[in-house]
Amino acid sequence: MKIGCVILNYNDSTTTINLLNKIKSFHLLNRIIVVDNCSKDNSYQELKEFEDGKIKVIQSTRNGGYGYGNNLGIKYLKEIDEPDFILIANPDVQFTENVINQMIENTSDDVALIAPLTLDMSGNVQLPVAWKVPRLKDFFLFSSIVLNKLFKPMSYTKDYFQKDICEVGCVQGSFFMINAKNIGDRIYDENIFLYFEESCLGKMFQDRGLKTILLTNVTYIHAHSASINKTIKSEVNKRRIMLDSFLQYFKDYYHYPDIVIKIMNLFKKIILVENTILLKIFYD
Repeated sequence: MKIGCVILNYNDSTTTINLLNKIKSFHLLNRIIVVDNCSKDNSYQELKEFEDGKIKVIQSTRNGGYGYGNNLGIKYLKEIDEPDFILIANPDVQFTENVINQMIENTSDDVALIAPLTLDMSGNVQLPVAWKVPRLKDFFLFSSIVLNKLFKPMSYTKDYFQKDICEVGCVQGSFFMINAKNIGDRIYDENIFLYFEESCLGKMFQDRGLKTILLTNVTYIHAHSASINKTIKSEVNKRRIMLDSFLQYFKDYYHYPDIVIKIMNLFKKIILVENTILLKIFYD
């Protein structure tokens, strides 16, 4: 059995190198592919120094976004190693070799994606644990900070996660494992630059009749948005990108009539005013 890992770097070689130093000795990992997503600093040169028989470092010709970079790594990994399973890991995560073993032991042929529970740096559960595949009403409820707080669209009840193995719609995308036989050379929607990649994966696998699994008794640590925060410092800009990506999700996976998309786009522009006011109050 072959297991590969894809790590995407952008202007943050220090964090990526820290992860490499922790996982390069894992016996379960046959190959680690680091994709430098056309960084503007010296990341590529610094990461190249870590290449060996297990670690390969490649560079994209442009920063096409999170999905573009990871797809590049997946394609390269499948070309050189033909893995059975592929780990997708953000540079700012921490996990043990036993976590990989637990995911392997709990997967099956009808599982496309399996992930452990996410903890923050303090050891607390990072929310949301998982969420339902978004539908039309969720766009309007989630886009508003106020309505999202009141109605919690896409959320599961707390009781839903009482079992050790839970079938869910979507999981956090910072660390998970995919069954290589259930995918082609790419899994990410490259129309989306950043955010909501996980919802796209959940919808895609759901449409194929494949499962997404969360292991609530297996954990990893994620320094949430450590890399993103170094690149996009404005909370308003993050929110704008997020809502653009959410709208793109509906364009790509639901194929609504143009009039529906126009209404959604108008609502997004209006609700960004609410978003901007509240974010400036709480973050400025």
